[in-house]
Amino acid sequence: MLRTISRIVVVLSLAALVVAGFALYRNGLPQLAGASLPAQTGAQSSAEEPLAFFGALQVAEPRQVVLGVGGQVTALLVEESDRVSAGQELLRLDTTDLETAIERAEISLELAQIALAQVGGGSRESQLATAKANVDVAKTALQKLKEGPTEEEIAATQNSANAAWARYNEIKAGPTQARLDQLRAGLDKAQIALAEAQREYDKIAWRPDIGETAESAALQRATIDFTAVKAAFDEATAPAQQSDLLSALTAAQRAQIALDELLKGATDADIALAAAKVLSAEAVLQRLEELAGASDLRAAELGVRQAEIALEGAKADRAKSKVVAPIAGTVLSLPVEVGQMVGSGFSAGEIGDVAALKLVVQVPQDDIEQIAVGDVVTVTRYATETTVQATVTRISPVGTPGAGTATFPVTILLPAAGAEGFSPGMLVSVAFAAKKE
Repeated sequence: MLRTISRIVVVLSLAALVVAGFALYRNGLPQLAGASLPAQTGAQSSAEEPLAFFGALQVAEPRQVVLGVGGQVTALLVEESDRVSAGQELLRLDTTDLETAIERAEISLELAQIALAQVGGGSRESQLATAKANVDVAKTALQKLKEGPTEEEIAATQNSANAAWARYNEIKAGPTQARLDQLRAGLDKAQIALAEAQREYDKIAWRPDIGETAESAALQRATIDFTAVKAAFDEATAPAQQSDLLSALTAAQRAQIALDELLKGATDADIALAAAKVLSAEAVLQRLEELAGASDLRAAELGVRQAEIALEGAKADRAKSKVVAPIAGTVLSLPVEVGQMVGSGFSAGEIGDVAALKLVVQVPQDDIEQIAVGDVVTVTRYATETTVQATVTRISPVGTPGAGTATFPVTILLPAAGAEGFSPGMLVSVAFAAKKE
Protein backbone atom coordinates (compact mmCIF):
# COMPACT_ATOMS: atom_id res chain seq x y z
CA MET A 1 0.00 0.00 0.00
CA LEU A 2 2.77 2.46 0.95
CA ARG A 3 4.67 1.62 -2.22
CA THR A 4 1.58 2.37 -4.36
CA ILE A 5 0.91 5.70 -2.62
CA SER A 6 4.55 6.74 -2.98
CA ARG A 7 4.68 6.03 -6.68
CA ILE A 8 1.32 7.79 -7.31
CA VAL A 9 2.69 10.91 -5.61
CA VAL A 10 5.72 10.78 -7.91
CA VAL A 11 3.43 10.48 -10.94
CA LEU A 12 1.35 13.51 -9.92
CA SER A 13 4.41 15.67 -9.29
CA LEU A 14 5.86 14.81 -12.72
CA ALA A 15 2.68 14.88 -14.79
CA ALA A 16 3.62 18.25 -16.26
CA LEU A 17 7.02 16.85 -17.35
CA VAL A 18 5.44 13.89 -19.11
CA VAL A 19 3.04 16.19 -21.01
CA ALA A 20 5.94 18.49 -21.94
CA GLY A 21 8.07 15.62 -23.23
CA PHE A 22 5.19 14.26 -25.30
CA ALA A 23 4.43 17.68 -26.77
CA LEU A 24 8.09 18.27 -27.68
CA TYR A 25 8.34 14.87 -29.31
CA ARG A 26 5.24 15.46 -31.46
CA ASN A 27 6.62 18.79 -32.70
CA GLY A 28 10.03 17.52 -33.81
CA LEU A 29 12.09 18.74 -30.83
CA PRO A 30 14.68 16.59 -28.99
CA GLN A 31 12.95 13.96 -26.90
CA LEU A 32 13.51 14.61 -23.17
CA ALA A 33 11.56 11.72 -21.71
CA GLY A 34 12.82 10.62 -18.32
CA ALA A 35 14.41 14.01 -17.55
CA SER A 36 13.43 13.86 -13.91
CA LEU A 37 12.66 10.32 -12.78
CA PRO A 38 12.43 6.79 -14.25
CA ALA A 39 9.85 6.43 -17.00
CA GLN A 40 8.13 3.60 -15.14
CA THR A 41 6.04 5.19 -12.39
CA GLY A 42 3.09 3.96 -10.40
CA ALA A 43 -0.24 2.87 -11.78
CA GLN A 44 0.18 4.81 -15.01
CA SER A 45 2.87 2.40 -16.33
CA SER A 46 2.47 -1.14 -17.54
CA ALA A 47 4.66 -4.09 -16.68
CA GLU A 48 6.34 -3.85 -20.09
CA GLU A 49 7.32 -0.16 -19.99
CA PRO A 50 11.11 0.44 -19.83
CA LEU A 51 12.85 2.06 -16.90
CA ALA A 52 14.84 5.16 -17.84
CA PHE A 53 17.38 7.19 -15.82
CA PHE A 54 19.84 10.01 -16.38
CA GLY A 55 23.49 10.16 -15.31
CA ALA A 56 26.99 11.28 -16.27
CA LEU A 57 29.64 9.05 -17.86
CA GLN A 58 32.83 8.26 -15.93
CA VAL A 59 36.17 6.66 -16.79
CA ALA A 60 35.82 2.97 -15.95
CA GLU A 61 39.19 2.15 -14.35
CA PRO A 62 41.37 5.19 -13.59
CA ARG A 63 44.85 4.55 -12.12
CA GLN A 64 46.57 6.66 -9.47
CA VAL A 65 50.14 7.90 -9.93
CA VAL A 66 51.71 7.29 -6.50
CA LEU A 67 55.16 8.67 -5.69
CA GLY A 68 57.81 6.23 -4.50
CA VAL A 69 59.91 8.96 -2.85
CA GLY A 70 59.26 12.48 -1.65
CA GLY A 71 60.82 15.72 -2.83
CA GLN A 72 60.20 19.04 -4.54
CA VAL A 73 58.49 19.13 -7.94
CA THR A 74 60.84 20.80 -10.43
CA ALA A 75 59.00 20.25 -13.74
CA LEU A 76 55.64 19.10 -15.11
CA LEU A 77 56.14 17.28 -18.40
CA VAL A 78 52.45 16.73 -19.23
CA GLU A 79 49.16 18.52 -18.69
CA GLU A 80 45.65 17.37 -17.89
CA SER A 81 43.91 15.85 -20.96
CA ASP A 82 47.25 14.84 -22.55
CA ARG A 83 47.55 11.35 -24.01
CA VAL A 84 50.43 9.39 -22.47
CA SER A 85 51.96 5.97 -23.00
CA ALA A 86 52.80 3.47 -20.28
CA GLY A 87 56.16 4.37 -18.76
CA GLN A 88 56.14 7.95 -20.06
CA GLU A 89 57.66 10.45 -17.61
CA LEU A 90 55.02 12.75 -16.13
CA LEU A 91 56.95 15.07 -13.81
CA ARG A 92 60.36 15.51 -12.26
CA LEU A 93 61.47 15.81 -8.65
CA ASP A 94 64.55 17.46 -7.21
CA THR A 95 67.02 14.59 -6.85
CA THR A 96 69.85 16.57 -5.26
CA ASP A 97 69.66 14.71 -1.95
CA LEU A 98 69.34 11.36 -3.73
CA GLU A 99 72.37 12.07 -5.90
CA THR A 100 74.32 13.11 -2.81
CA ALA A 101 73.35 9.87 -1.09
CA ILE A 102 74.63 7.90 -4.08
CA GLU A 103 77.87 9.83 -4.12
CA ARG A 104 78.41 9.18 -0.43
CA ALA A 105 77.66 5.50 -0.91
CA GLU A 106 80.12 5.32 -3.80
CA ILE A 107 82.81 6.97 -1.66
CA SER A 108 82.14 4.54 1.17
CA LEU A 109 82.36 1.61 -1.24
CA GLU A 110 85.62 2.85 -2.72
CA LEU A 111 87.07 3.33 0.75
CA ALA A 112 85.97 -0.17 1.72
CA GLN A 113 87.52 -1.62 -1.45
CA ILE A 114 90.76 0.23 -0.78
CA ALA A 115 90.73 -1.07 2.78
CA LEU A 116 90.24 -4.61 1.53
CA ALA A 117 93.09 -4.29 -0.95
CA GLN A 118 95.36 -2.81 1.64
CA VAL A 119 94.58 -5.48 4.22
CA GLY A 120 95.25 -8.15 1.62
CA GLY A 121 98.51 -6.45 0.63
CA GLY A 122 99.64 -5.99 4.20
CA SER A 123 100.08 -2.21 3.92
CA ARG A 124 99.58 -1.07 7.50
CA GLU A 125 99.74 2.64 6.70
CA SER A 126 97.01 2.38 4.02
CA GLN A 127 94.85 0.29 6.36
CA LEU A 128 95.13 2.96 9.04
CA ALA A 129 94.14 5.71 6.58
CA THR A 130 91.07 3.80 5.50
CA ALA A 131 90.07 3.03 9.06
CA LYS A 132 90.34 6.70 9.97
CA ALA A 133 88.12 7.61 6.98
CA ASN A 134 85.52 5.08 8.14
CA VAL A 135 85.51 6.65 11.58
CA ASP A 136 84.86 10.07 10.00
CA VAL A 137 81.99 8.70 7.92
CA ALA A 138 80.37 7.05 10.95
CA LYS A 139 80.67 10.24 12.99
CA THR A 140 79.08 12.29 10.18
CA ALA A 141 76.12 9.88 10.02
CA LEU A 142 75.66 10.08 13.79
CA GLN A 143 75.67 13.89 13.72
CA LYS A 144 73.05 13.93 10.97
CA LEU A 145 70.73 11.71 13.01
CA LYS A 146 71.09 13.96 16.05
CA GLU A 147 70.29 17.13 14.08
CA GLY A 148 67.03 15.70 12.69
CA PRO A 149 64.87 17.09 9.84
CA THR A 150 64.69 20.79 8.91
CA GLU A 151 61.63 22.96 9.54
CA GLU A 152 60.97 23.13 5.80
CA GLU A 153 60.85 19.34 5.52
CA ILE A 154 58.45 19.09 8.46
CA ALA A 155 56.16 21.84 7.12
CA ALA A 156 55.94 20.28 3.65
CA THR A 157 55.18 16.82 5.03
CA GLN A 158 52.60 18.26 7.46
CA ASN A 159 50.82 20.03 4.60
CA SER A 160 50.71 16.83 2.56
CA ALA A 161 49.23 14.88 5.49
CA ASN A 162 46.64 17.59 6.24
CA ALA A 163 45.56 17.69 2.60
CA ALA A 164 45.27 13.90 2.40
CA TRP A 165 43.13 13.66 5.56
CA ALA A 166 40.97 16.59 4.46
CA ARG A 167 40.29 14.85 1.15
CA TYR A 168 39.39 11.59 2.88
CA ASN A 169 37.04 13.32 5.36
CA GLU A 170 35.41 15.24 2.52
CA ILE A 171 34.67 12.06 0.57
CA LYS A 172 33.48 10.22 3.70
CA ALA A 173 31.19 13.00 4.98
CA GLY A 174 29.69 13.90 1.62
CA PRO A 175 28.03 17.28 1.03
CA THR A 176 27.07 19.46 4.00
CA GLN A 177 23.46 20.10 4.95
CA ALA A 178 23.82 23.67 3.73
CA ARG A 179 25.01 22.41 0.36
CA LEU A 180 22.13 19.94 0.16
CA ASP A 181 19.63 22.69 1.02
CA GLN A 182 21.16 24.86 -1.68
CA LEU A 183 20.90 22.08 -4.25
CA ARG A 184 17.29 21.29 -3.26
CA ALA A 185 16.37 24.96 -3.55
CA GLY A 186 17.92 25.09 -7.01
CA LEU A 187 16.03 21.95 -8.01
CA ASP A 188 12.71 23.37 -6.78
CA LYS A 189 13.37 26.63 -8.59
CA ALA A 190 14.16 24.84 -11.84
CA GLN A 191 11.01 22.71 -11.50
CA ILE A 192 8.83 25.80 -10.99
CA ALA A 193 10.41 27.47 -14.02
CA LEU A 194 9.75 24.34 -16.07
CA ALA A 195 6.10 24.26 -14.99
CA GLU A 196 5.65 27.92 -15.89
CA ALA A 197 7.24 27.41 -19.29
CA GLN A 198 4.96 24.42 -19.86
CA ARG A 199 1.85 26.49 -19.08
CA GLU A 200 2.89 29.18 -21.56
CA TYR A 201 3.64 26.55 -24.17
CA ASP A 202 0.26 24.83 -23.67
CA LYS A 203 -1.56 28.11 -24.34
CA ILE A 204 -0.37 28.16 -27.96
CA ALA A 205 0.25 24.45 -28.53
CA TRP A 206 -2.47 24.48 -31.24
CA ARG A 207 -0.43 26.72 -33.51
CA PRO A 208 1.16 25.02 -36.54
CA ASP A 209 4.38 27.01 -36.04
CA ILE A 210 4.65 26.08 -32.36
CA GLY A 211 8.19 24.73 -32.81
CA GLU A 212 9.40 28.17 -33.91
CA THR A 213 7.85 30.21 -31.08
CA ALA A 214 9.59 31.79 -28.11
CA GLU A 215 7.42 29.71 -25.80
CA SER A 216 8.72 26.51 -27.36
CA ALA A 217 12.32 27.65 -26.98
CA ALA A 218 11.66 28.72 -23.39
CA LEU A 219 10.18 25.32 -22.56
CA GLN A 220 13.20 23.56 -24.04
CA ARG A 221 15.62 25.75 -22.07
CA ALA A 222 13.66 25.22 -18.84
CA THR A 223 13.70 21.46 -19.43
CA ILE A 224 17.46 21.45 -20.03
CA ASP A 225 18.05 23.63 -16.94
CA PHE A 226 15.95 21.30 -14.80
CA THR A 227 17.82 18.23 -16.08
CA ALA A 228 21.21 19.82 -15.37
CA VAL A 229 20.20 20.92 -11.86
CA LYS A 230 18.78 17.49 -11.07
CA ALA A 231 21.92 15.77 -12.37
CA ALA A 232 24.01 17.96 -10.05
CA PHE A 233 21.69 17.13 -7.15
CA ASP A 234 21.86 13.39 -7.86
CA GLU A 235 25.64 13.50 -8.14
CA ALA A 236 26.02 15.38 -4.85
CA THR A 237 23.67 13.06 -2.98
CA ALA A 238 25.08 9.82 -4.46
CA PRO A 239 27.00 7.73 -1.91
CA ALA A 240 30.78 7.77 -2.10
CA GLN A 241 32.30 4.85 -3.97
CA GLN A 242 34.06 2.37 -1.69
CA SER A 243 37.09 2.43 -3.99
CA ASP A 244 37.33 6.23 -3.64
CA LEU A 245 37.15 5.98 0.15
CA LEU A 246 39.80 3.25 0.28
CA SER A 247 42.08 5.17 -2.08
CA ALA A 248 41.73 8.39 -0.08
CA LEU A 249 42.23 6.55 3.23
CA THR A 250 45.35 4.80 1.93
CA ALA A 251 46.81 8.10 0.73
CA ALA A 252 46.03 9.76 4.07
CA GLN A 253 47.56 6.92 6.08
CA ARG A 254 50.72 6.95 3.97
CA ALA A 255 51.06 10.70 4.38
CA GLN A 256 50.49 10.38 8.12
CA ILE A 257 53.10 7.64 8.45
CA ALA A 258 55.61 9.79 6.57
CA LEU A 259 54.84 12.72 8.87
CA ASP A 260 55.03 10.59 12.02
CA GLU A 261 58.39 9.17 10.99
CA LEU A 262 59.72 12.63 10.23
CA LEU A 263 58.42 14.15 13.48
CA LYS A 264 59.66 11.20 15.45
CA GLY A 265 63.11 11.77 14.03
CA ALA A 266 65.89 9.48 15.00
CA THR A 267 64.92 7.22 17.85
CA ASP A 268 67.18 6.42 20.74
CA ALA A 269 67.74 3.06 19.08
CA ASP A 270 68.77 4.72 15.79
CA ILE A 271 71.18 7.04 17.56
CA ALA A 272 72.51 4.18 19.66
CA LEU A 273 73.07 2.13 16.51
CA ALA A 274 74.90 5.02 14.81
CA ALA A 275 76.97 5.57 17.93
CA ALA A 276 77.76 1.87 17.97
CA LYS A 277 78.99 2.14 14.38
CA VAL A 278 81.30 4.95 15.45
CA LEU A 279 82.61 2.83 18.26
CA SER A 280 82.99 -0.09 15.90
CA ALA A 281 84.94 2.00 13.39
CA GLU A 282 87.12 3.35 16.17
CA ALA A 283 87.68 -0.18 17.43
CA VAL A 284 88.77 -1.27 13.96
CA LEU A 285 91.17 1.65 13.83
CA GLN A 286 92.53 0.75 17.24
CA ARG A 287 93.04 -2.86 16.23
CA LEU A 288 94.89 -1.81 13.10
CA GLU A 289 97.07 0.45 15.14
CA GLU A 290 97.95 -2.48 17.34
CA LEU A 291 98.35 -5.21 14.79
CA ALA A 292 96.82 -6.17 11.45
CA GLY A 293 95.86 -9.86 11.64
CA ALA A 294 94.00 -12.40 9.54
CA SER A 295 90.61 -11.44 11.04
CA ASP A 296 90.96 -7.94 9.60
CA LEU A 297 90.78 -9.34 6.07
CA ARG A 298 87.34 -10.79 6.71
CA ALA A 299 86.22 -7.57 8.35
CA ALA A 300 87.36 -5.63 5.28
CA GLU A 301 85.46 -8.02 2.99
CA LEU A 302 82.30 -7.48 5.01
CA GLY A 303 82.87 -3.75 4.89
CA VAL A 304 82.91 -3.87 1.10
CA ARG A 305 79.69 -5.86 1.00
CA GLN A 306 78.01 -3.47 3.41
CA ALA A 307 79.03 -0.50 1.25
CA GLU A 308 77.70 -2.26 -1.86
CA ILE A 309 74.30 -2.77 -0.22
CA ALA A 310 74.16 0.90 0.78
CA LEU A 311 74.95 1.97 -2.78
CA GLU A 312 72.27 -0.34 -4.22
CA GLY A 313 69.70 1.18 -1.85
CA ALA A 314 70.65 4.73 -2.79
CA LYS A 315 70.33 3.95 -6.51
CA ALA A 316 66.98 2.28 -5.94
CA ASP A 317 65.69 5.45 -4.25
CA ARG A 318 66.86 7.54 -7.20
CA ALA A 319 65.08 5.20 -9.61
CA LYS A 320 61.85 5.68 -7.64
CA SER A 321 62.13 9.44 -8.15
CA LYS A 322 61.27 9.03 -11.83
CA VAL A 323 57.48 9.50 -11.98
CA VAL A 324 55.99 7.68 -14.98
CA ALA A 325 52.53 6.73 -16.22
CA PRO A 326 51.47 3.31 -14.89
CA ILE A 327 49.29 2.72 -17.95
CA ALA A 328 48.63 4.22 -21.36
CA GLY A 329 45.73 6.63 -21.39
CA THR A 330 44.69 10.23 -20.78
CA VAL A 331 45.83 12.41 -17.88
CA LEU A 332 42.60 12.92 -15.94
CA SER A 333 44.11 15.00 -13.12
CA LEU A 334 47.52 16.37 -12.16
CA PRO A 335 47.09 18.09 -8.75
CA VAL A 336 50.68 19.26 -8.32
CA GLU A 337 52.59 22.46 -9.10
CA VAL A 338 56.20 23.28 -9.78
CA GLY A 339 57.91 24.05 -6.48
CA GLN A 340 55.48 21.97 -4.40
CA MET A 341 56.90 19.65 -1.76
CA VAL A 342 55.40 16.16 -1.90
CA GLY A 343 55.95 13.08 0.21
CA SER A 344 56.38 9.41 -0.49
CA GLY A 345 53.00 7.82 -1.21
CA PHE A 346 51.50 11.11 -2.46
CA SER A 347 49.00 10.72 -5.31
CA ALA A 348 50.40 13.02 -8.00
CA GLY A 349 47.79 12.34 -10.66
CA GLU A 350 45.24 10.03 -12.22
CA ILE A 351 45.34 8.37 -15.64
CA GLY A 352 42.60 6.49 -17.41
CA ASP A 353 41.35 5.27 -20.76
CA VAL A 354 38.62 7.72 -21.82
CA ALA A 355 37.35 5.12 -24.28
CA ALA A 356 36.53 2.77 -21.39
CA LEU A 357 33.44 4.33 -19.86
CA LYS A 358 30.93 3.45 -17.20
CA LEU A 359 27.75 4.94 -15.83
CA VAL A 360 26.34 4.74 -12.31
CA VAL A 361 22.61 5.44 -11.90
CA GLN A 362 20.48 5.43 -8.78
CA VAL A 363 17.54 3.02 -9.12
CA PRO A 364 14.61 3.20 -6.66
CA GLN A 365 13.97 0.16 -4.52
CA ASP A 366 10.61 -0.45 -6.21
CA ASP A 367 12.39 -1.06 -9.53
CA ILE A 368 15.68 -2.64 -8.52
CA GLU A 369 14.32 -6.20 -8.74
CA GLN A 370 13.62 -5.67 -12.46
CA ILE A 371 17.37 -5.26 -13.12
CA ALA A 372 20.04 -7.97 -13.06
CA VAL A 373 23.76 -8.13 -13.66
CA GLY A 374 24.35 -8.95 -17.32
CA ASP A 375 21.29 -7.08 -18.58
CA VAL A 376 21.83 -5.26 -21.86
CA VAL A 377 20.63 -1.65 -21.74
CA THR A 378 20.44 1.26 -24.19
CA VAL A 379 22.51 4.34 -23.39
CA THR A 380 21.56 7.52 -25.25
CA ARG A 381 23.60 10.72 -25.35
CA TYR A 382 21.47 13.55 -24.02
CA ALA A 383 19.51 15.60 -26.58
CA THR A 384 20.67 13.38 -29.47
CA GLU A 385 19.73 10.09 -31.08
CA THR A 386 23.21 8.65 -30.57
CA THR A 387 22.88 5.33 -28.71
CA VAL A 388 25.03 2.39 -27.69
CA GLN A 389 24.25 -0.97 -26.12
CA ALA A 390 25.87 -1.41 -22.70
CA THR A 391 25.87 -4.03 -19.94
CA VAL A 392 24.93 -3.95 -16.25
CA THR A 393 28.07 -5.08 -14.40
CA ARG A 394 27.21 -4.40 -10.76
CA ILE A 395 24.21 -3.75 -8.56
CA SER A 396 25.09 -2.44 -5.12
CA PRO A 397 23.61 -4.59 -2.34
CA VAL A 398 23.38 -1.53 -0.11
CA GLY A 399 20.82 1.19 -0.78
CA THR A 400 20.70 4.82 0.30
CA PRO A 401 17.55 5.82 2.23
CA GLY A 402 15.65 8.82 0.85
CA ALA A 403 12.25 10.46 1.15
CA GLY A 404 9.88 7.50 1.44
CA THR A 405 12.11 5.11 -0.48
CA ALA A 406 15.72 4.12 -1.11
CA THR A 407 17.96 4.04 -4.17
CA PHE A 408 20.58 1.49 -5.22
CA PRO A 409 23.66 2.34 -7.34
CA VAL A 410 23.70 0.35 -10.59
CA THR A 411 26.94 0.30 -12.61
CA ILE A 412 26.75 0.03 -16.40
CA LEU A 413 29.83 -0.60 -18.57
CA LEU A 414 29.94 0.74 -22.12
CA PRO A 415 31.63 -1.46 -24.75
CA ALA A 416 35.27 -0.82 -25.68
CA ALA A 417 34.26 -0.57 -29.34
CA GLY A 418 31.13 1.10 -30.65
CA ALA A 419 30.91 3.90 -28.07
CA GLU A 420 32.26 6.60 -30.38
CA GLY A 421 30.72 9.99 -29.63
CA PHE A 422 30.58 9.29 -25.88
CA SER A 423 33.04 10.97 -23.49
CA PRO A 424 33.57 11.23 -19.71
CA GLY A 425 31.28 13.79 -18.10
CA MET A 426 28.59 13.61 -20.82
CA LEU A 427 24.98 13.49 -19.67
CA VAL A 428 23.25 10.38 -20.93
CA SER A 429 20.04 8.48 -20.39
CA VAL A 430 19.88 4.73 -19.90
CA ALA A 431 16.85 2.60 -20.68
CA PHE A 432 16.39 -0.78 -19.01
CA ALA A 433 14.19 -3.27 -20.82
CA ALA A 434 11.25 -4.02 -18.55
CA LYS A 435 10.67 -7.60 -17.42
CA LYS A 436 7.24 -9.12 -17.32
CA GLU A 437 6.01 -9.80 -13.83
